[in-house]
Amino acid sequence: MSFFLKRVHDRAEAEDLTQDTFARLLGGEARQSGLHAGYIFQIAANLLRDRARHGRVRSDQADAVRQLYGQSVDFLDPERIAAARSVMAQLLRSLGDLPVRTRAIFILSRVENIEKKAIAESFGISPSAVEKHVARAMSHLMACARGMNR
Repeated sequence: MSFFLKRVHDRAEAEDLTQDTFARLLGGEARQSGLHAGYIFQIAANLLRDRARHGRVRSDQADAVRQLYGQSVDFLDPERIAAARSVMAQLLRSLGDLPVRTRAIFILSRVENIEKKAIAESFGISPSAVEKHVARAMSHLMACARGMNR
């Protein structure tokens, strides 16, 4: 255990590594007689290397997440998920306030990315009328978003 304490500086970790050493020793070639201390310390050194590799992998993974998302918190932070759900619920309520035709045109244009000309033909209106419906919907949604931020 003192071998590990000098290297990990954490008593609980040293105890765990000592136990793992004896588990490997007794589970493997320990049944052979005449094992020497060098063999035990080799097992201990291998456990330390495994621990270091494991720590590097976790550190590399955390660095990759930070690099991808530009922050040190986990991207699946429960608080952020709850806030996003709240915003989505408000957006759906705001969409529900729109007239049916305006809502349908907005969803087809902005969510489904259907061309204005195709939307205009399916509703029997001009492409400029489609733009006006989308602008009206955007104006309403922006007003609702501003009211939410107050």
